[in-house]
Amino acid sequence: MAASGTALGAGTLLGGRYRLERRIGGGGMASVWLATDGQLGRAVAVKVLSDTLADDPGYRARFRREAKVAAQVSHASLVRIFDTAAQDGRPYLVMEYVPGPTLAARIAAGERVDANRLADELLGALAHIHRAGIVHRDVKPANVLFDPGGRTKLTDFGIAQPEDATQITQTGEVIGTLRYMAPEVVAGEPATPRSDLYAAGVVLAEAAGEEATPQLRRLSDSLRATDPAERPPSAEAARAGLDAAPTAPTVPVGDRRREFEVPLWAVLAGLAAILVVIAIALIASGGGGNGGQQAGGGNAGSQRSPAHTGTSAVQHPATSPAPSAPTTTQPPAAPQPAKPPKEAKPAEPAKPPKEPAVPPGRAKHGLGPPPGHEKSTGGD
Repeated sequence: MAASGTALGAGTLLGGRYRLERRIGGGGMASVWLATDGQLGRAVAVKVLSDTLADDPGYRARFRREAKVAAQVSHASLVRIFDTAAQDGRPYLVMEYVPGPTLAARIAAGERVDANRLADELLGALAHIHRAGIVHRDVKPANVLFDPGGRTKLTDFGIAQPEDATQITQTGEVIGTLRYMAPEVVAGEPATPRSDLYAAGVVLAEAAGEEATPQLRRLSDSLRATDPAERPPSAEAARAGLDAAPTAPTVPVGDRRREFEVPLWAVLAGLAAILVVIAIALIASGGGGNGGQQAGGGNAGSQRSPAHTGTSAVQHPATSPAPSAPTTTQPPAAPQPAKPPKEAKPAEPAKPPKEPAVPPGRAKHGLGPPPGHEKSTGGD
């Protein structure tokens, strides 16, 4: 049986019910053990005040207050409190056992964390305890656990304090982890719900790293504002900022210039749409001109309409094509100048008529053609 000033170990039985198995965490103020609840047969976590502080009335009062504060709240993202008691003057707290790991361990191992889910659940837990009038005062990765389903579990209310609690620390004593303390708390001012939000902003920035979404980056920046008045007014308001659409940046009245970020794909899609419209316009205009040329059987200068040629275009009912869709009317082509007429070739001179053939016998005697043949060789 453990007594004040006696070290705890595996097999120690607390309250005749909780048997310690192994140490799973802790710090200078207390140690946390995995234990078995002999009555319910379940694993639990038992937080026991350290040997060096067990005889200090102030720390015993703080430990009892943690049990009281934790018992006032119940939320899916808060570690549940089952029991509290003391043995030989050493108080202990029996809690829900969450296998872990802690957020601190996951960050150290370089594991990827769903930072948006972490923000939603962590801020939900803080909103719940703040509504109960409790300030956690030690929000840090080592106090954030993950259950087997990946849900965030905020634990360790060892220095949590109701807003109306009396001061039990010495004047000037700062309680918490310096890295996650809000500037005003470091300066000696009392912790407030907004100082918890500052710590949450540091935790979220560390968990997200370079992979933070724009919404989460804006949220963590606002939570870490140096001036408490510039932080979100509450955990609920901060949580709502995760789902809020980003607002357009404010611009001074005298400056009307605005800058917009347009994705590359949108630019390319717009250019492609413009090219398609231009191509359709070119096809429509080119199709009308070609149709006119084909109807005329040649170029624009050789087109002839039925009125000019004296013929009429007649289509047989059986072979008449179906009426085509209306096309864009094109302006008539400018008439080309008429070609000059070709010069007429000069007429060849008429050949003289052939003389009638004279029989050889008559020619020998100087006689002309026989009678009746004088005009037989006239023109055709």
